[in-house]
Amino acid sequence: MICWVACDTGNTSSITGWAAMKERLTRLDDLHELRAAHSATLLTNGKVLIVAGFRKGPDTYSQLYSRTAELYDPATRKFSYTGSLQIPRCGQTATLLPGGDVLITGGNNDTPRLASAELYNSSSGTWTRLPDMLSGREGHHAILLVNGKVLIMGGSQNPDLYAELYNPTTHSFEKAGPSSLNLGGSCVVQLRDGRVFIIGGWMRRQPVQYSMIYDPATNRFTRTADLNIVNYKAGAALLPDGKVIVIGGSNNRDWMGKYNTTEIYDPQKNVFRKGPRLQFQRFKLNHAIVTLSNGAIVVAGGDSHIETLNPGDSVFRTSAVMDQPYYFSTATLLPTGIILLAGGYGNSAQCVSKAWLYNPRAR
Repeated sequence: MICWVACDTGNTSSITGWAAMKERLTRLDDLHELRAAHSATLLTNGKVLIVAGFRKGPDTYSQLYSRTAELYDPATRKFSYTGSLQIPRCGQTATLLPGGDVLITGGNNDTPRLASAELYNSSSGTWTRLPDMLSGREGHHAILLVNGKVLIMGGSQNPDLYAELYNPTTHSFEKAGPSSLNLGGSCVVQLRDGRVFIIGGWMRRQPVQYSMIYDPATNRFTRTADLNIVNYKAGAALLPDGKVIVIGGSNNRDWMGKYNTTEIYDPQKNVFRKGPRLQFQRFKLNHAIVTLSNGAIVVAGGDSHIETLNPGDSVFRTSAVMDQPYYFSTATLLPTGIILLAGGYGNSAQCVSKAWLYNPRAR
């Protein structure tokens, strides 16, 4: 039996009752496939494109990789298949382009560090294979820049190609400015001025404290302040005041070293300071953090508990509890202010096809 709990305090001891539970978390029909380490992208038409990912094989250990994609329609609350990728993968990046198409890059399947890239046409529901990236990548990030290009960084074994750019005008990849750091498993936030802040991650299989900023105006990376602790597999979000909060993560003990801490970066002072503590340790939550229109931060991955940091508050508060922890799941903010939660895997490392709607406004 699935038990959902919703509460308004910083712990789960105050239960507001089944009415509040049902209002805050609504179970949807399942995805068509088991998925974790997939991508979820809000399209310009209000639908959500969910792409690829992995699931465990019949032996419960081996991994099988998906090439399928499906659309969530908020009007019907249903998932439906759309066109399939040409290459199965998980851990890819997905970037919504100004014209409404979605760029998919890299990831892995039975081959590590894929260089392949594909473009989804949201009008026709079809995929087009693009020229390969300049370098294969996994554990990387991609973000749309203010100049219309896409910065793709990290996850490469080529020291000359730690970062590259996708040009949507020419449908081609080009070298970005050189970076001294190759941060895989990092978290990325776009600052108010359009610069890109890259935080933590791993180098040579070890978590690091490093951070850097990429400036699209100069095409240059600059090393910035170090985190207070080594951190990878964390999440991050932009706060209403322009600062950046780094949420959870882990050290080199991985599952045994999960954090319930946060750090806040001040771009003006170039310094990290300790932020409010989470109620629960969590990692593998990079795509399960949502910023609401009022500036509140919702953390919906890396544990079974959903936590919220409201503007001006100094503490995360538990706002709902799902049936199990979810890692490498996705949380997508819909135009209505509701959040779509999809996929991931639990402590048993078995992927799920479950999906919910989370209403942060329900009391």
